[in-house]
Amino acid sequence: MNLRPSKYEESNSDLSRPVKINSARSQLFSVRAFLMGAWLDLRSSLGFAKRLFLQNIAQRYRYSSLGLFWAFVPSALIAILLTLGQRDRIPILIGGAVPPQVYGIFGLVMAQTFLEALNIQRVSLSQYIHLLIRQKIPVEGLMIAGLAESTFGFLMRFPVLIAILLVFNITPAVTFPLALLGIALLICLGSGLGLLLAPWNALSKDLENVMQFFPWVLFLATPVFVVIQPGSWLYFVHLLNPLTYIFEATRFLAYGAGSVNALVLFLLAPLTILLLLGGWLFCRLCLPHVIERSLT
Repeated sequence: MNLRPSKYEESNSDLSRPVKINSARSQLFSVRAFLMGAWLDLRSSLGFAKRLFLQNIAQRYRYSSLGLFWAFVPSALIAILLTLGQRDRIPILIGGAVPPQVYGIFGLVMAQTFLEALNIQRVSLSQYIHLLIRQKIPVEGLMIAGLAESTFGFLMRFPVLIAILLVFNITPAVTFPLALLGIALLICLGSGLGLLLAPWNALSKDLENVMQFFPWVLFLATPVFVVIQPGSWLYFVHLLNPLTYIFEATRFLAYGAGSVNALVLFLLAPLTILLLLGGWLFCRLCLPHVIERSLT
């Protein structure tokens, strides 16, 4: 008799895990064991995360007429509208040292990337709670798949940024590759916030109502389309918003216009990584409570 596992069984071997028993005992009773278990689950969930990422991308665009083109069509349409608006000299389009179309489309792509990363992680527990209840998937797999999906979303919009620079004859700065680090910070920041909000989103519907107007608040408090002049109350709101410094640094590294507050940026980078790690461990810590509430 052939006792070798079939190809299907091998591909799903990472899902054949020992049964985990959730109890009322605190997972932090042994912090070392908690962190070690999180690290082991993170390492062993790469295969599942890859399959989940491919499945989500396929489902998102499977039945659409334009397929993957929908990933960057909204950004391209906004670029066209900004160009038409500048032709008619709409006064709110202020781009500073570069054409407002370039400033606006860069801001839009960065805002979309941040919001997408936040929302993907925010709904991860509620979207896959039926699988988490059966202990068939690790929460780390959901996180990695979400990070990959956010990165894929930006890569699909990246040609729009290149096109807008070529159309307006702007030479990318020598530091253009470093601008991708700013995008990575946006993905990590959005994902970290999303992971912190994921347990609340799984237990309550209030957050869904908040997220209906949150993008508008983000567009107001962040320099997405408009350069705010010093002295106004909105300018001080922008100074208090950490996204402002990431947005402006990414623009500066991409095409050399604007300025960078290096001190604030160097402080934000490690804090963003810590936020992502903290959100991951917080999600893992809250998972037994989320599962219990979902069962009742």
